[in-house]
Amino acid sequence: MPGRELMNVAALLAVCQTCLQQGGLMIETPFVERRFKLDGSELIVRFFTPSKASGGEFQCRYVIGWPEREVRRYACGEDGIQALMLAMRTVHSDLIESDAYKAGRLTWCDQADLDLPPTWGVGPLYDPPPQPRPAQR
Repeated sequence: MPGRELMNVAALLAVCQTCLQQGGLMIETPFVERRFKLDGSELIVRFFTPSKASGGEFQCRYVIGWPEREVRRYACGEDGIQALMLAMRTVHSDLIESDAYKAGRLTWCDQADLDLPPTWGVGPLYDPPPQPRPAQR
């Protein structure tokens, strides 16, 4: 099953990152990436495995490979999933605020929708369960 194989590869990469840490230097390998089209070339965004930082929060590092520069940042969360979601949301905001996107030169699958989660985490965290109705007499 291809999805399971990819999950196993991602888990293996996370273990390898930990094993390769020496003297504070860590060799990073992204675990997911997205390739956008920009002026006929590729703009690649890479997300790295979220990890626990020294302050207890989780960090998800990411890289946006603009043609003229590489932007390296990270987002923090209470756990790895929240850190990844916030990193994806931040990348989405950065991309749609770019001059290239506003001019229609940045696309994914030949569409303006970049298919990143811009609204995850917006609004209530969950819908409360319905309240039971009072018994009728």
